[in-house]
Amino acid sequence: MSPRQPAFGVSGEPAPGTTPGCPSCGQPWLRPSSNLPGRYRCVYCLSRFELRSDCPDCGAHSTIARMSDTANVLCRSCGGSMLREI
Repeated sequence: MSPRQPAFGVSGEPAPGTTPGCPSCGQPWLRPSSNLPGRYRCVYCLSRFELRSDCPDCGAHSTIARMSDTANVLCRSCGGSMLREI
């Protein structure tokens, strides 16, 4: 058995690989917005995103679970991003 990686490091920042990458710049610095569920901001390029219930790539519809899990921001049909830049 391998030990599990903690979700947050000592500094309070999420551990590498536990957050989805930014659709604009590709950096792993996408964070949930402070007070709006389903909103994200990249702290690297400062782009803002909204989690959509319909996939912009294939049009598939899914229920939004508004937590910052990588599985929630990827389309289950095509694997595309469910995030739209705002």
